[in-house]
Amino acid sequence: MGSTPVQEKTASITQAVKSIFKSLEVLENDIRQIVLHHEHTAPHDDHEGEFVIYAAVYINGEKDQPPRVEGLIAHASRTPKQLTYKFISEDNNPWPRECPISVLDFLTPTKHPWAIAWREECRNFQLNREPFKRMAS
Repeated sequence: MGSTPVQEKTASITQAVKSIFKSLEVLENDIRQIVLHHEHTAPHDDHEGEFVIYAAVYINGEKDQPPRVEGLIAHASRTPKQLTYKFISEDNNPWPRECPISVLDFLTPTKHPWAIAWREECRNFQLNREPFKRMAS
């Protein structure tokens, strides 16, 4: 799946995230998808440039499959005139490995080896990262 350029101005990262998730619902019209929880890497709401959105997506059961919650990454880039994003499922072994534990905790068990490895690497990254150091005042 390639990047999807959207010719719309977004006033903030919050508005950009809403726009991206709205398009996600349109992509899979026969399967109900709901974003249960998400976090992004943009440093502030007025950020322009690249950022990553990590999401736990509820997917209604298909035919003989029960409902599940999967990890989804959206690589996004925001300029004053355009929003561009690309979805990558955890099953496709996405490169970003910094998914917050708060998102990982929503995901249902999976048997897909790439998704399992991605989840483990993300959790290990979060558990072993250096705490932020405060500057002395």
